[in-house]
Amino acid sequence: MMGPSSISTVHTPVLRKKNTAIQAAFLMVICTLFSAAGQILQKYGALQIDFQSPLSIVNMPLFLGLASYAAGAGVMLIALKKGELSLLFPILATSYVWVSVFSPLLFPEDSMNGWKWLGVFIILISVSILGLSASKVESPMERGDAL
Repeated sequence: MMGPSSISTVHTPVLRKKNTAIQAAFLMVICTLFSAAGQILQKYGALQIDFQSPLSIVNMPLFLGLASYAAGAGVMLIALKKGELSLLFPILATSYVWVSVFSPLLFPEDSMNGWKWLGVFIILISVSILGLSASKVESPMERGDAL
């Protein structure tokens, strides 16, 4: 018969693994925010470029956009170290959602229509399905089927 201490010992690695997976997913969401900010800042920077003046390519929004991408890449590396690639990588698709939502608010020439909103909805549903399926399927390592 197992005592209370043996039960908590059995469940501790599972809880630790689940917490790590949640942390990794959260980090990927932060990565998508950096990525979306980078895309929006690059758009601002691109609007400031005048090809008649080559130095106009050196502008603060463009630089900040690239820095935001770099920060997102750093956060993604930490997330990938903690989590499963097949679960984390689809979360990157949500950066398109952020850009789709904020772009029309920041750029008057950008707009959303029914088809674009349908695409955003499909992205969100797809990422959710992948997340749910990843939480219900054991990896070969967990089942003991690894080489």
